[in-house]
Amino acid sequence: MKVVLQKTLYDNEDIRKRIETLRHHQSQGKIVINDNNKDAIIASLKSKIKRLEEVNV
Repeated sequence: MKVVLQKTLYDNEDIRKRIETLRHHQSQGKIVINDNNKDAIIASLKSKIKRLEEVNV
C-alpha cells in the first residue's frame, strides 16, 4: 500500500482545487455525479454486493 502525504496532495494545485470543490459540495449536502465518479460508484457497489453474496452463501 502506498502512502500519500497530505502535504503532497495540497502542493499539487489541480488536486488541491479538486479537494476544495469536493469539500464545498459535501458541506452543502450534495455531490455532483459525472461519468467518472458514477462509474467508480457502480464498480464499488458491484464489488460490495459480490463480497456480501460470498459471505451469505
